[in-house]
Amino acid sequence: MREGAERSVKVGFRRDPKKIFDEVEQVTAEMMRNGWELKDTMMESSLAYIHLFFERDLEPGPPAGAR
Repeated sequence: MREGAERSVKVGFRRDPKKIFDEVEQVTAEMMRNGWELKDTMMESSLAYIHLFFERDLEPGPPAGAR
């Protein structure tokens, strides 16, 4: 089974592009350290946010009712 997560990074017209890319890199690195894989990105048409979509495998637990 796979689990999904989404993170957003504010873009806007007045933010320094280097700071935007640094933040995207920071968010992605943090998620990858926690076992997530970046699957897709999407820029809003208004250029307000970049959305980062992550997935990871869920570890199978013991069967229901098992001890």
